[in-house]
Amino acid sequence: MSGTRVKAQSRALVIIFGLLCLLLQSEEAHHGTEYVVGDDKGWDLYPEVCNWGKDKHFKAGDVLVFRYSNALFSVAAVDAKGYQSCSAKGHLKKLYNSGDDHVVLKKGQNYFICNVIDYCGYGMRIAVHAE
Repeated sequence: MSGTRVKAQSRALVIIFGLLCLLLQSEEAHHGTEYVVGDDKGWDLYPEVCNWGKDKHFKAGDVLVFRYSNALFSVAAVDAKGYQSCSAKGHLKKLYNSGDDHVVLKKGQNYFICNVIDYCGYGMRIAVHAE
């Protein structure tokens, strides 16, 4: 092999290694700390769920895990107006309904409501801010 060819292959390996490092860093930044919404109680209709997260500090890339067994429940990611009005209609960003939903937080305010009629009004909603 010529010296030029070896140098070119070495540069290519360095570039590939650098790209892999960037990809891994990006993946780590994207998936931060996981938080189970409602802690042990999960995503359910109880008075404290709307206050869940107020004592936590979230970052963009953190993951909220919504766990629920009630087949009627769902999680609707909505805008601020949807959160205030407790309605996903016209305000829905994404609907989750697996019972084990993993949602990556975006920087800024993130709003989630239960899409079952009246449950949001009874407090089954959260708003979290991610730095």
